[in-house]
Amino acid sequence: MMREAITLEATLGALAPLAEWLQRNMAALPVDDAWRFALDLAVCEAATNVIRHALNEDSHRKFSVTFSCHNDAVQVELTDDGVALSPDSLSKARRKIGSDEEQELESGRGIMLMLLSVDNVSVEREGGCNKTTLVKRL
Repeated sequence: MMREAITLEATLGALAPLAEWLQRNMAALPVDDAWRFALDLAVCEAATNVIRHALNEDSHRKFSVTFSCHNDAVQVELTDDGVALSPDSLSKARRKIGSDEEQELESGRGIMLMLLSVDNVSVEREGGCNKTTLVKRL
């Protein structure tokens, strides 16, 4: 199992180094460009949500990202100590996928993109920290 971690400032400027770090971690994986793009999209959307909504783009605050590669899947976990995501946000987004409401959303598109790009998305609040976990099967 491969496991790498990075800590970043809670600014949108962190997205470029996050994407570069993610590309390096995915380099050896036996997957195509569409697979890589989908995971990159989901991770960057999750990080944008953390930066904007949980940590309010406060450059003094940080969040961490852990990349783990198992035999059959990649898991990326984002951890922050900011404002928690509403407990029903994920389930609301799941219900709207494929519905007429999906096209009319003014917010929440990032969560839907994450749900459509990876095989599993979960968000937990534990010990004062938010953990957003993305899993994509190889």
